[in-house]
Amino acid sequence: MNLWAETATRLKRWEGLALVAVAVFCLGFQLKLPSATPSDADYQSAAAVIEQERQPGDVVLLAPWFIERARLFVPEQVPVVGYFGSDGDDLRQHRRIWVLANPALPRFSWSAFLEAFGRGRSEDGPERTFGPLALKRFTNGRARPLLFSAAQSLASARVYLEGPQGQQACTFSGRSWRCPNGGEVVEEWRELHFEPHRCLRFYPPGGPVKLVAEFSGVPATDTLQLITGYAWERGYYRNEGPSDFGVEVNGEPQVTTLPAGIEKVYRVDRQHTAAGTVRAWVQADNARNREICFELLGFGPEGT
Repeated sequence: MNLWAETATRLKRWEGLALVAVAVFCLGFQLKLPSATPSDADYQSAAAVIEQERQPGDVVLLAPWFIERARLFVPEQVPVVGYFGSDGDDLRQHRRIWVLANPALPRFSWSAFLEAFGRGRSEDGPERTFGPLALKRFTNGRARPLLFSAAQSLASARVYLEGPQGQQACTFSGRSWRCPNGGEVVEEWRELHFEPHRCLRFYPPGGPVKLVAEFSGVPATDTLQLITGYAWERGYYRNEGPSDFGVEVNGEPQVTTLPAGIEKVYRVDRQHTAAGTVRAWVQADNARNREICFELLGFGPEGT
């Protein structure tokens, strides 16, 4: 047998061994799944504890993030957070966090979870188990009192187009602001690079015209946080030009450029803002690259 034939034979043997190893791994994974799969009764028992002990402002965090079936059982009054990367979410609006976990799932690690989650958090009470599910409650040291939300203040905003020809007022329909040339501002759920957000979808008409939302009577804040990005998959498109997002607090501008072709959630914190008027605007030269969602959140200091 020549060298080439021997090499081919060895490669086939290694290939066969690799296939056997993969098959064994898959078989082990399938055999473990029944014991790692919660029953409806397990979910219901965990949900009953949350229902009995919940307080206003509580939130449920799923660990790992993809155990989505839990959403069917958690009380409607308690929001549920679970998306790729949610372990590190500050969850600033929530003083207590219920972590609903399934440690029995392959490759789940409490230590890896706590490395992302644990900063500023402390356990509040014992761990409860329901079949493969584990329920832990934490005090959220990253929480801050929410003083202002642009999404929640949309109806009282002043919305208009601003361009070379001056300003054109938009009309409130009861749900959204509708503007000439197809511009619109509406509050809705949108996905910003895997993260679901209840935010304002800005849909400017394209070109040099800005779509502006102006909020008056905004209280003084310890931190004014801007969260923005291209909605859904729009950030993937690379050849449609950037969009500009501007925020002015009492006339002081801050502009964030959203480059095309980058899927990302942009977070910008502005510290110690005085009470007054906040003006937010979006401008996109290319009308195809204009679907942007944003939220402005004003937080008070820790411990208030």
